Parts: sequence; structure tokens; C-alpha cells
Amino acid sequence: MSNPANEPCACHSGRMSKRCCGPILAGQPAPSPEALMRSRYAAYATSAVGHIIATTHPSSAQEMADLVAWRAEIARFCAGARFVSLTIHDAGEDGTQGWVNFTAELRVNGATRLMSEHSIFYRVGERWLYHSAQR
Repeated sequence: MSNPANEPCACHSGRMSKRCCGPILAGQPAPSPEALMRSRYAAYATSAVGHIIATTHPSSAQEMADLVAWRAEIARFCAGARFVSLTIHDAGEDGTQGWVNFTAELRVNGATRLMSEHSIFYRVGERWLYHSAQR
């Protein structure tokens, strides 16, 4: 599933994809941890598995050496969930490390799940990468 450029962005920002997560999903560096987090949410919502993998820090506990298994695990999660809403509570960065506090509402097997997280991001060169979460 994709998020067409002239449709509302899958991150629920209210902006069109082409002015929100679309360019980041297409490979542009995210300008901030919040933009990367939104693009990762949009990637999960649209099954853009490659973006999730490409934006995960290599020292993250979520990184898997077996790329085939990692892709399959992410794809299963994407297929089994509907991404209903995203609320950003707080976000910031100090140049090399950033954070985003958010709550996401998902529907999994017909049940509503709220996921609140404090995500940590690191800048590597010109790119922000997801590192870890505290729930």
C-alpha cells in the first residue's frame, strides 16, 4: 500500500503526503526527529518496510542481522494493524540526539491498542535514525 502524493499523509498530520512524509519515504533525510518518527509511522501504515529498516540505528535492539526475517516480521506487523491516529506530545533535539513523545492508536485483530512511547533518535551524518523507546 502506498500514500499517493496528493492524498492526506498517512501520519495524520493533515498535510498532503508530498508536503509531509512523502519526500522522506522517498529517501530524503528527515529534518528532525519528529519528521523521522512521523515518516516511520507512515511507513508502518503503508507497509514501507524498507524505510523502517533504513531508518533504524545499527545499534538499536530492533535491528536484526537476518534481514529476510526482519523484513518478514515488520511486514506481518504492518499487515495485522490499522493505524488510526498519531498524537505528538513533545519533541526536540540537541543536534546529535533527539526524542519524540507520542501516542499512536492502532486496531489489531479488531481491538483498539494505544501505544505511548518516548522514542530516542541519533543523528548519523545528515540523517536521523531511530534508536530505542521507553514505554
